[in-house]
Amino acid sequence: MAGGPVLELVDVVKSYPGVQALRAVSLDLHAGEVHALVGENGAGKSTIVKILGGVIRPDGGFVRLAGVETALAGPLRARQAGIAVIHQELSLLPEMSIAQNLVLGREELVGRFGLISPSKRRRVARDMLARLGLTYDPNRLVGTLPVSEQQLIEIARALSENAKVILMDEPTA
Repeated sequence: MAGGPVLELVDVVKSYPGVQALRAVSLDLHAGEVHALVGENGAGKSTIVKILGGVIRPDGGFVRLAGVETALAGPLRARQAGIAVIHQELSLLPEMSIAQNLVLGREELVGRFGLISPSKRRRVARDMLARLGLTYDPNRLVGTLPVSEQQLIEIARALSENAKVILMDEPTA
């Protein structure tokens, strides 16, 4: 593909007491590509996702974003860098609506008095869902959706945050 990688893992090493989880792992991700990490349990797939999502730090090697070496010091830093992670344990709140979940944490949408109007919340949610061709009722409770459809809601949220890279840990779970 034209241009360099959006995200790179270079010679990354990660150990836990008694376990070498990653040994000199390198990976390049370019815009527009889709990759799948396949391997047995314990192969290090989730460890790679956690490193790229800023959840854990590698013991060696480094991460580059758009050619610049960077330390992803926490999930917030990873999100700010354009890396969205959809973990095996979804971060949606089942007792809240799709719209409420999609705008949660989106301070730029907050209006007067520190609130987002219900009509604006529904409109923003419809726009987010439409990017994936989804037509869910924004008022529907997330907990009423099957897990596979909840993952689509997570993807809609990641896309709305203009993520450059979306990582899914165990998307078939």
